[in-house]
Amino acid sequence: MNNKSNELPKGVAQSATRRGTLKNFALGVSLVAWLVTHPVFLSAADAPIGSPVGIAVTGNSDWSIVPANLTPQFVFDGIDGDLYVRHLPLVGRITLAGRSVSIQGRISADFNGDLDATYSGPLWAPVTITATVDGSKAVIFEGNAIGSTVGLVSTGTIKLSGRGPYEGAKLQLEFTEIGPGNTDTYTLKGTLIPASGN
Repeated sequence: MNNKSNELPKGVAQSATRRGTLKNFALGVSLVAWLVTHPVFLSAADAPIGSPVGIAVTGNSDWSIVPANLTPQFVFDGIDGDLYVRHLPLVGRITLAGRSVSIQGRISADFNGDLDATYSGPLWAPVTITATVDGSKAVIFEGNAIGSTVGLVSTGTIKLSGRGPYEGAKLQLEFTEIGPGNTDTYTLKGTLIPASGN
């Protein structure tokens, strides 16, 4: 009799524990599902490139305004047989578009590279994008490009910080030269992360 009366409270207690465990499990699953569909960032600047807070952009650029002029003041033959390019000025057009984003302007680079006999090797350049804002030319992005060229067909990444109307924004682009051959025309794709609060 005593055993039977103890089993009833024990069964009720176990049932309550199982219900509590199931509720906690369901709450945990719901929380994980919510986090998967709603990533949490401290600010837009903390978000990784390609995250939901970023705006995907695509476009193209060229060096049609000030093309590559490989003259002795910018190109040096090394005693190791390599070709060194230093501070070669380049200027061209750039267009970028994405959801609620449309940029048309000029892109400038201070091009540098270390090229072997096949015209292949690393390249790097400070980069500036300018555009007309309220009737005046203004710098809207500044940063650096790094990449490589293989037989003068270049690929790489440009990381830029916003200026003027884009102050506080970040723009990262992957560039791919339209080859084969040195066409000086590039496809661009990447992400614009707006400034916090925009």
